[in-house]
Formats: sequence, structure tokens, C-alpha cells
Amino acid sequence: MTIASIPSRALLGIDAVEVMVEAHLSAGLPGFTLVGLPETAVKESRERVRSAIINSALEFPDQRVTVNLAPADLPKAGGRYDLAIAVATLVASEQIAGFSEGIRGIEMLGELALDGSLRPVPGVVQALLAARKEGRAIVVPAANREALDIVDYTLALGLDSLSELIALSIELNADDSTILSVFDAARAKRRKRDQQGPLRRVNTEASVTFNPIRGQARALRALEIAAAGGHNLLMLGPPGSGKTLLATTLSKLLPPMTRDEMLEVASIRSAVRGQLALGSAAIRPLRAPHHSATMPSLVGGGANAVPGDITLAHRGVLFLDELTEFKPEVLNALREPLEAGKITISRAKYRVVFPANFQLVAAMNPCPCGYASDTKRSCRCSKERVRAYIGKVSGPLIDRFDLIIEVPSLSHAELLSTQTSQPAAEQRAQKENHLWERRRRMIADCRAHQIQRQAALNSDLKASVLEDACQLTDLKKTMLVTLLEGLNVSSRGAHRLLRMARTIADYDGFTEVGEAQFLEAASYRRCAVLEGLL
Repeated sequence: MTIASIPSRALLGIDAVEVMVEAHLSAGLPGFTLVGLPETAVKESRERVRSAIINSALEFPDQRVTVNLAPADLPKAGGRYDLAIAVATLVASEQIAGFSEGIRGIEMLGELALDGSLRPVPGVVQALLAARKEGRAIVVPAANREALDIVDYTLALGLDSLSELIALSIELNADDSTILSVFDAARAKRRKRDQQGPLRRVNTEASVTFNPIRGQARALRALEIAAAGGHNLLMLGPPGSGKTLLATTLSKLLPPMTRDEMLEVASIRSAVRGQLALGSAAIRPLRAPHHSATMPSLVGGGANAVPGDITLAHRGVLFLDELTEFKPEVLNALREPLEAGKITISRAKYRVVFPANFQLVAAMNPCPCGYASDTKRSCRCSKERVRAYIGKVSGPLIDRFDLIIEVPSLSHAELLSTQTSQPAAEQRAQKENHLWERRRRMIADCRAHQIQRQAALNSDLKASVLEDACQLTDLKKTMLVTLLEGLNVSSRGAHRLLRMARTIADYDGFTEVGEAQFLEAASYRRCAVLEGLL
């Protein structure tokens, strides 16, 4: 055989697109030509493939080798095609008898080292999911073991080297062998020779430690409501009032992810180089970019369509500390993803859609000096400076926050109220942690009830079903009209208030939304610092 084809996968955004690697051997001067819109890293694969084949006790063909990566109009990047190129070259040169018959249709992904070993590549989770969807077998580097564990596909196998793949092909040539049986046997051998036992399983149990929060009863209540319904939260307060601690606590209050959510998050992390360590897969992501973040780093994009922080926070929390220090154009880019749950990046060479269903939590000072709302320290800023400082955050973005609360500074007595003897302090800490675990279970039950009832969290309820979800009678509508006119909110703000009232009722265990829930929801839309901006 002088021509062979091996399927592989390209990474476009966070999607695994099929690429067919075709190798052809022909007469002429020895050479290696790679076509199919390869970038520099792909062109350099010819040297890696040559050395890997020679160091695997095989011969690189002394002929003219032409490798095509189809489709030709799709840009190819990285060393992910090395293994497929090497195997296609070996098949075309007929160095292994029956190889093409035994391994036909198996997808291959991996970067080759010069000694023939396989190195990990990004986007393996997507490739495994795509192969499983099409019912194909797939071979990837064993170093991508966490991706193999979380997808857990029976026709997927992790290998350490090209030599191991050659040995696998011999097994596949046996008359009584199937791909499944050979893969199972290969996995069993790997576990046996691994001194640490089987491949490490991904941890799906979320172990959470809560830091104690002193005071801030109203802020804690708002935190629980935000966590229970998936609502966006904006906190204003002087420096040192605990805004950052509250934000990180909210991410810990969220329930563990479902299996489908875990796969979504793992696919995103797998697509980003440097994010291959999946860690505890059940814990929801928390992203906290610095206020100097650029627009591509926050929303995604760049030369190779890289996901941004809003995509890396998918199914989790995006925390923007010092909100007013972000560039206005960067903040305004969040408006569409907050509504749609996704973002479309369109450039001259590509158009990709990234998921971005995240919960936004932000914190900001009320003025440049930070003490405009502090009762203990005097503010040095003029009204014009305060107005200009708050105005850095646009009204449409502020309107997308469900809860807007002030976080006052604590007195020294409140901060030092827990300074007791060590045994008593330990007992109190255990009690507080137990309380937080109880709250976390309540929030998980509340969200599970919402998903079961509406197939979405309350924050995602469509406007068309809000009236039924809140059981709005004529009497309630009359009360709401007066309430909303007093708040001076937009139509979007009115819908967010209804969603929040529904969450408050769910969290407190009421089947019907009453006046108390509407009033509490309205109280979270009042903020003295932002009065007149909503």
C-alpha cells in the first residue's frame, strides 16, 4: 500500500473537528511534504515524526512522502497530529503487515517526542466525547489520564509511546481479537505495571472548608439567596469590609456539578493549554481576573480563538473585584453573555461560539477613597468625583445585577468577639462549619427543586413563565405596580425582581410567593450609593 488515511481531531475553539491525515508514498527524491494549511508547529512535525519512527526500531521511508491534512481550508495548529502522521506513514510504507486492516477507523491524537514517547495535548476531552458520539475507537497520550477518567469511554485508550501502539496493532491483527478486547487487555497491563495501581480516578466529591464570617447578617442573607437561585450579586462597601471573603464563600455554597456539567467544564479546561489538570471535577469553577484584564482575556478570542475567563467560569462564578477599575469597554462586553449564556467570537479567519453561563459577583468601593458610605471614617471625595467614579460602571450593566447590597465595615468589637479560649474557639468553629454545610445542603435542595420544576434555575426563567411561577393575582399585580414604580427599575429589573422573589420563597420553603418575598426582593434593589442610577 502506498497511501493510507488515519482520522484525528483539530481543536477549533472548544470543539473537536475531524481531520483526516492522509499519507502517500511515491517515487522520486526522498522528501517530506506537509499540506493542508499547517501552522509552524505542525510543519515541524516532520522532524519529530522522523526521529520517533527511527527511535522506535522502524525505518523512515526512503521515498517521497506527502501528507495531507483534510479539510484543506481548516487551519491546523500544534503537535496533536504527530501520532496520526507517523501511523499513516507506517501504514503507507507497509512496515507492519495487516496494520491498516486491524486499526482501520481508530482516531489518533498525540504529540511525539524524539524518542517516540507521547506527550499530552489540549482538547482531549472534546476528542473523546466526539469519538464516543460517533462510536469510534480512539488512542490518546496516557499523560491525558484525567481526561480518560472523566469521560470513561470503553473504546478509548491511553498509550505512552509509538512502540506501544505498534505492539497494539499486532494484537489487533489476530483473527479472534476485537478492538474492545484488545483495549481492555492493554488497560489491564497498564494497571498491573503501574506501581501506584490503576489510573487515578477524578475526584467527584467536593470537599469544602468555610472561612468564618463575622457579622454582615444582611449580606449573608443576600449571599444565600444569590446562591440558591443563581442570581448576579453586586457588593459595595469600604475597604476591609469582607466583600472578597463573601464572594469566595458564595462559590463554596454552590452544590456540586452534575455529570453533564462536569463534562462541559472539563471540555473547556481541556481546551486551554496549562489548564489540563482537571482537579476535583465536582467543584464549580471560580475565576477572579485582575482589573487590568483585556477584552480577549475576559471574553475570549485572540489569534487561535482561545476561551476567556467568562467561558472558564461556565457553570461557576466570575468574581470581579474592584469593578470600577476595569476598563468600561471590557465591562460592557459582559452584557450580552449575561443574557444569552454564551458568546460568539467572530474574526476574519474564524467564528466560534463559547459557552458562558456563569454567575457574576462583583465588588466595588463607593468612591475613589473608599469611605463614602462608611460611618466611622469621613470621605475626602467631592460629589462630582463620586458620581464620576460610580459612572465608570454603565447603567445597563448595573441593571443586570439581581442583588445590589451595601457591605458596611465592622466594628473592632465585632471582629474580636470570637477571641476566647482555644477549646471554645474550636467548638465554635465546628458549629459554624456545620451551619455552613447545612446552608449548602439547603441551597442544593432549593436548586434541585427549581431544575426539576422548570428545567432551569430561577435566574434563567423566561419572562413568559414568570407570572405563573410567581402566582400573580390581580391583588399582587396592583401591589407590584406600586412597588416597581417606587424603585424606578427597567423592565429587565422588574423581571429580575420577580425571579428573586420566587427564589426567596423556594429557599424559605413557601410554595406561594407572597408580599413579604416581593418586599425583600425589592430591598435588594435599593442602594443609597447607586440611587438614581437604576
